[in-house]
Amino acid sequence: MESTFLLIFASFMLIQTYGVSHSSSNIMITASSNVTCIQGERQSLLVFRRGLADESNRLSTWTGLECCVWQGVGCDRRNGHVVKLDLRSPSSFMDYYISSNTSTWLKGKVSPSLLELKYLCYLDLSMNNFSGQNIPEFFGSFKYLEYLNLSYSGFSGVVPPNLGNLSRLQYLDLNVQHRYDMVPLLYDVSLMVKNDLRWVSLLSLLKHLDLSGIKIGNHIDWFHLVNMLPSLLTLNLASCDIHISSIKFINLKSLNSLDLSSNGINSTIPVWLSNLTSLMHLNLGYNNFHGPIPDSIATLSSLSYISLSYNELSGPIPPSLGNLSSLRVLSLYRNQLSGSIPESIGQLSMLENLDLSGNRLSGSIPESINQLSMLESLDLSRNRLSGSIPESISQLSMLESLDLSRNRLSGSIPESISQLSMLESLDLGYNRLSGSIPESISQLSMLEILYLFGNRLSGSIPESIGQLSMLEILHLNDNRLSGSIPTSIGQLSNLIQLGVSNNSLVGHSLDSSLPIEGFFCTLLQHRISIPKLASNANKS
Repeated sequence: MESTFLLIFASFMLIQTYGVSHSSSNIMITASSNVTCIQGERQSLLVFRRGLADESNRLSTWTGLECCVWQGVGCDRRNGHVVKLDLRSPSSFMDYYISSNTSTWLKGKVSPSLLELKYLCYLDLSMNNFSGQNIPEFFGSFKYLEYLNLSYSGFSGVVPPNLGNLSRLQYLDLNVQHRYDMVPLLYDVSLMVKNDLRWVSLLSLLKHLDLSGIKIGNHIDWFHLVNMLPSLLTLNLASCDIHISSIKFINLKSLNSLDLSSNGINSTIPVWLSNLTSLMHLNLGYNNFHGPIPDSIATLSSLSYISLSYNELSGPIPPSLGNLSSLRVLSLYRNQLSGSIPESIGQLSMLENLDLSGNRLSGSIPESINQLSMLESLDLSRNRLSGSIPESISQLSMLESLDLSRNRLSGSIPESISQLSMLESLDLGYNRLSGSIPESISQLSMLEILYLFGNRLSGSIPESIGQLSMLEILHLNDNRLSGSIPTSIGQLSNLIQLGVSNNSLVGHSLDSSLPIEGFFCTLLQHRISIPKLASNANKS
């Protein structure tokens, strides 16, 4: 859900940063236009194509005299000059992240024949594989270029400083972060900045800058140079091995999005952040930020996304965060935050994802949490929360994932939890919950994962549990459950994990319709026989 929000936010930022203001957008020709392709430019594209391997035939339209109608090519409707070359792979970033299917990548070498495209405004070669070659220095010669995207394109070596010659550039994306962790390659695909970043400060019209994954190094003073770009809206420097400046003045008053995650920055949260009054997206996760969360963050009233996760922040969660009325994602997991969850958290009426897991929070779950009517994911696990699960949590009608595991919660599982009709994952494991498993839990028709292990639950497993037709994982281990395992579990055709060990269940053979293929079952320390399971296991 958080990744979905980030995708939507990134699309919004791309439109705001570049799509609406692109100066050539109203001069592009379409396939029905009668503008004639310029012969020299057509020839340069054909030479470029001959240097590429195109397994999926993405460039199959690159035939005939009229290059202005070729896939990925755009021309000026007034004079026929090629002004746009968009060869981004049609697969999304997540497709690459999940699988190693690379057939849609263009591969090979970038020919200097592209220099013939003297009026090029837009160049996108992202999501391809240019075999570890250096970013061509001649890219710095496209004097009309406004948009350059080489992210995840297989380039390596030193980023050429002559990119600073692109005085009209508004959008620059060289992101190489993470992709090649998922798709191992036989050559180096790392990018680095050598000596300094002064060339960046020359790009005075720049609105979007993404150098994530490029080794800049903490010896380079990136901050003062980037601070000279007053039009900047997006700044992504994740995994760049940079430090952070202690300067108090900042010139980036228009900045909407800031990502400095995964840099190992050892600092308190900088004072200058409070001057970024247009900020909507803030990611400082996976660093070594320490000290308290400053109240000044709450003055950034446009924020819709905050991640301060995986740091060493301490002290309480500031109640003033409740003033961030536009917030959709608040991620503070894996810090050392203490004290209670402030009641003001209920004021975040737009919140969709709240993750406070892995801290030292204590006290009870605030009743005000029921006011978060848009919440889809709530994770308060791995804290020191006590008291009961509030009945009012059932009012979170949009909730899809609820994780309250590894706390000190007591009392019974509220019957009203069955009203969470959208719930797909419920984890209440390793608490001090007592009483019986409510019969009404069977009403959670969307539930796929149910963890209730490590509590003090007693009584029998309700027969109605067999109505959870979507259930894939059921863990009831380490409780005080008694009686027989209900035969209705055999109706759970999607079940792949069942854990009921360390209870007081008595011998009973499960129904022969219990799903077996791929099944993982722990039925230790009580007398349970599953002959069907054993026989199928022997066949596999």
